Amino acid sequence: WAKVGLVMKGVGKALYVVEAKEIDAPAGKAPIYWRLLTTHVVQTQQQAQQLIYWYSLRWNIEQVFRLLKQKGLQVELLDLETGKALVQLTLLALFAASKIMLLHLASKQKEAVPLAESFTQQEVACMQALQKRYEGKTAKQRNPYPQDSLQWCYWIIARLGGWKPHEKQAGVITLLRGWLYFQHILHGWTLAQKFVS
Repeated sequence: WAKVGLVMKGVGKALYVVEAKEIDAPAGKAPIYWRLLTTHVVQTQQQAQQLIYWYSLRWNIEQVFRLLKQKGLQVELLDLETGKALVQLTLLALFAASKIMLLHLASKQKEAVPLAESFTQQEVACMQALQKRYEGKTAKQRNPYPQDSLQWCYWIIARLGGWKPHEKQAGVITLLRGWLYFQHILHGWTLAQKFVS
């Protein structure tokens, strides 16, 4: 349910308010209630729903910042000589954060999300080798996802980060730990492949 109203008109742009209330909240949980102020023109139900959708994505943005900051890659602690070097390193950190967010978002999907171009053949081959080590003997301890899906990669990276299959979904910091550990393993695995070949 959403209610739209014009709050204030002044010298600048008009300010609109959109109220959104959750109708069917899960048992035992308080319903979501948002009161959003915006300078976007909101005069129809469709415009209000678009604004609510945009606002619902804010948590993903917060998660990206969390990955980049103190609990994650700690880009704010970088001490580099030039601004250019800082920008380049931050972009590399953002690339890693985007991979982790991709896995995190895929883990919430019911249908398999295709692996597509998200990982190299070498990364996938290394994950295949790691899966054997991290799967247990029972069905609950095995990777339940199709091997050509992002969820399959999520399961392996989460396991590397310390997540256990009986726990709820792995968070982004657990996935970051797994991703960093995977990068070390991949480096050694790639070197080993060169010497074996």
